[in-house]
Amino acid sequence: MNMRTCLWLATWIALTQPLLDRADDLFRLYWRGTYYTTNATGHIIARAFTEQDFVNKVAKDNGLDPSTLVFVYRPNKRDTVVVRSNGAFVADVIQMEYTYTDVRNPAGSVVVRQALLFDEYHESALGSWMGLEQLSRNAQGALVNDILAGWMQYSRPEINAVYAGRAYTGERVVDHTGTP
Repeated sequence: MNMRTCLWLATWIALTQPLLDRADDLFRLYWRGTYYTTNATGHIIARAFTEQDFVNKVAKDNGLDPSTLVFVYRPNKRDTVVVRSNGAFVADVIQMEYTYTDVRNPAGSVVVRQALLFDEYHESALGSWMGLEQLSRNAQGALVNDILAGWMQYSRPEINAVYAGRAYTGERVVDHTGTP
């Protein structure tokens, strides 16, 4: 190959690579429930929690404005993360990708899933998830929509708290970063 052909090929690869990268499929995730712990006198108390609690913690840990962040579900990775409003990854939150059972319909468009929940701070599973996922794809196989709804229960022993609640996806968050 001559030098001119090599230069042309290198330029073509550099210019087309962003087009070949596939952005993450991201769907806003609403995570609602109650956590139980004890107060200073040892009595059990119940407090509400939402996905905003995850967003606020990630924002604080990373010195970011929480109003610029979104809690999302990534169906291709079976996890939840906090991203910037442009879809740029900021932090992992909860994963359900390691230990799970999926029961699928023949078309693969409906999945009943039971999964153990993990995070980055604990070696053992925190709890579990059970829910239904409905996936819509276009003729090329690209994910058009993902509807996830289910129940979770988990604990955070280091803060003596037990969580229970529901989660469901909402609108797509467009990933403008082009990262896989």
